[in-house]
Amino acid sequence: MPNTSRQLVPIAAIVALCALPVPALAGDRGPVVRASGALSDLQTGAVGPFDGATAEVQIVSSGASSHAVLRVRGIDGAEGDTFGAHLHVGPCVTGNGAAALGHYNTDVLAGVTPTEISEDTEVWLDITVDDGAGTATASVPFVPLAGNRSVVIHALATDHHTGAAGARLACLPVVW
Repeated sequence: MPNTSRQLVPIAAIVALCALPVPALAGDRGPVVRASGALSDLQTGAVGPFDGATAEVQIVSSGASSHAVLRVRGIDGAEGDTFGAHLHVGPCVTGNGAAALGHYNTDVLAGVTPTEISEDTEVWLDITVDDGAGTATASVPFVPLAGNRSVVIHALATDHHTGAAGARLACLPVVW
C-alpha cells in the first residue's frame, strides 16, 4: 500500500493557510451599510403583497464603487411579479411615501445637468417574487453619501428609460 502522508501534509497546510484572514489594504474597502427588519407600509389602509414582509439590504463600498444586495421575504400573493426597488434620498416613514423623496441619483446630488437616469447614477434593485421572496443585486460606480435614507419598493418594474416604477408600496430605513 503506498504512503499518502506526504501528499496529505501539503494539502492540509494549504487549507490552513487559506483559512487565515487577509488584512484589507488601506483605502481598499469603504463602509459596509446593513439594515434589516419589517417593511414599513407606505399605503396604509390598503392590503398589499408586502404587508408583513421583511427585508435586509447591504451596501459594500470599495474604492469609488459600491455593491448592494436586497433580500425580501414574506411577500404574499405576487408570485412571478417584478417590483422596482430603489435607494431613495429621504427617510422611510410609514404611511408617507413622499417622505422618502426622490431616487438617490448622483447627478442630481452633484447638480449635473442634464441629469442622467440610469443604473450608473442610481441604485436599482428590482425583485421578482419566487416562493414569497425576492433577491436583487446592483453594482454602481459611486459610493452613496451617508444619511437617513430608505429602500423603497414600488408597484412596477423599473422603466430603464425613465427610472419610474409606479406607486410606492413599502420601504426599509437605511441609516448610516
